[in-house]
Amino acid sequence: MGKRPQLKNIRRLVIKVGTRVLTGEDNLILRPRIDHLASQVGQLMERGITVVLVSSGAVGAGLGEMGLRSYPRLIPNRQALASIGQVQLMKIWEHAFANYGKLVGQVLVTAGDFQNRKSYVNLQNTFESLFRLGVVPVVNENDSVAVRELRYGDNDALSAQVAGIVDAPLLVVLTDTDGVYTANPRNDPEAKRISVVDYITPELTRATKGKGSEVSIGGMRTKILAAGLVTQAGKYCAIASGADCDLVSLLEGKDLGTLFLPRADGLKRRKHWIAFTSRSRGKLLVDEGARSALTRKGSSLLSSGIREIVGRFETGDVVEIACGEEQPAFAKGVTSYSAEDLERIKGLHSSRIEEVLGHGGPGEVVHKDNLVLINTEQ
Repeated sequence: MGKRPQLKNIRRLVIKVGTRVLTGEDNLILRPRIDHLASQVGQLMERGITVVLVSSGAVGAGLGEMGLRSYPRLIPNRQALASIGQVQLMKIWEHAFANYGKLVGQVLVTAGDFQNRKSYVNLQNTFESLFRLGVVPVVNENDSVAVRELRYGDNDALSAQVAGIVDAPLLVVLTDTDGVYTANPRNDPEAKRISVVDYITPELTRATKGKGSEVSIGGMRTKILAAGLVTQAGKYCAIASGADCDLVSLLEGKDLGTLFLPRADGLKRRKHWIAFTSRSRGKLLVDEGARSALTRKGSSLLSSGIREIVGRFETGDVVEIACGEEQPAFAKGVTSYSAEDLERIKGLHSSRIEEVLGHGGPGEVVHKDNLVLINTEQ
């Protein structure tokens, strides 16, 4: 267990608030709790700290608004409740922040907004504009329109991606427990809260399996996975209780919740997008020489090392890199050539690219600055 650092120098953070934090057993929004959270955020902003709020609770609020008790099984019914509840949720956040002289801006997203590089940059610009205006962005997944392949499924994963897109050094996940425990504290009286996590082990992830409640999609395991994404980007993540949160004290180093320490070799923002957010459009199958050059020497991928092209993609798309079609990818990167062009130049020396294609182009198929190793322990 590492020493718990103070986080006083952090100027930007993302706060994720879970459904169970915002709603009671009757699925109605707990307004005093939202008022308390708005007060906490207001205090941080008075200190010059920029805050993004990722708020769950739309489906839960929809259940309460409609007077329903059970969580619907059919996706269209959930989406309908989300559209009803999201309106109520934003009204309550707007009123709560108005008490502290702050405006809120609604940002509804799907996974596709993060996977497409152009949409990603546009979203990044939207956040920066809201920050300049002094507005609190309130983010939620657009459940009413998202389809399965373009869904995050839980706002824990979404909050990790938001932390990446706004380059926040800290993600705070507020939940209905006061941190991560050595065992389930509801079942094991010997369970102890973990104050600091230096490195997320497979044992820790396995120990936190399970779903939180009927109206919350995730559980502690999804929060651990989100912490893993954040720390791999060189950022902090804290998991703490949302019932009585004291965000100012948390930043001052008080022993609240569980703090995950950043990896020293954290990825920069663009490479983090390539590794964890982007959607791969195809796969390049390479020989062992190319694999060695990429994994051991940190080289760029050249056309001479490519054996096969899988899928249809264009210049600028993200592709996976592997040694075999059935083998897991060991890298991802942005290709400088389309699949069609690569079919013509695969296996050839870079000096022959212009001769074969009839026009010049980069000497590297995937430049090392646009390439990320993702699984080197195969």
